[in-house]
Amino acid sequence: MSEGQHLYHPGIKIRLLFSLGILGVLALWIAVMYAVFGGEKFGIFMGIFAVYFAPGFGKESLIPIMTAAGCPLAAIVSGIVILDMTLAIIISFNFDLLLKIPVIGYALRYATDKSATALHDHPWVKGLAGTGLFLFMYIPFMGSSAIITTIIGRLLSVHPRVLLPVIFTGSLCATVTVAVGVQAVIALWFANPWYAVLAVIGVVIAGILLWKLWQKYITPRFAKDRK
Repeated sequence: MSEGQHLYHPGIKIRLLFSLGILGVLALWIAVMYAVFGGEKFGIFMGIFAVYFAPGFGKESLIPIMTAAGCPLAAIVSGIVILDMTLAIIISFNFDLLLKIPVIGYALRYATDKSATALHDHPWVKGLAGTGLFLFMYIPFMGSSAIITTIIGRLLSVHPRVLLPVIFTGSLCATVTVAVGVQAVIALWFANPWYAVLAVIGVVIAGILLWKLWQKYITPRFAKDRK
């Protein structure tokens, strides 16, 4: 694909409206977090949320840390969803401009290469259209994130008015699922540690079985997209 293909080029007013709007929402959320938790807890929570931007950290690793630190479910869910949407909106509406910024542009090109690889490895994302993007955002695949999902959507020429609701829904569902699951395991641990261990083993086994079934019956139907 040639650079510049599949890029959405909105007008300056649209860029500013959505970009400043989501940054305003992020700033408001940070202000509310400070008002609710104050100095020390606020600093701890913001520090952990900042780790979300580091490579290798996703919902499945951040949410247990946040829960262990005492962060309420509402704060965890709202924070992760807002962070996901901030990244998705800024990339969706400013991708062409961000590519021109030296360090950020290099990182985006690297993310674009990873997105193309993920799309090749999971051809069903393209075959299932919006549902595929939702599943990619919802299920914690290696490399699955708001950034990668957004770029995959751009590679598939999905307009932001379709792509952003998909990312929002996927982020919300994934965050709630992981957060509620983590809290359930913690509750089981305090009731009886063996219950928690068995629950985790059961979830892992169920996940492996579902993935094997998906690979066997669903993925081959889209294998032609690799050619």
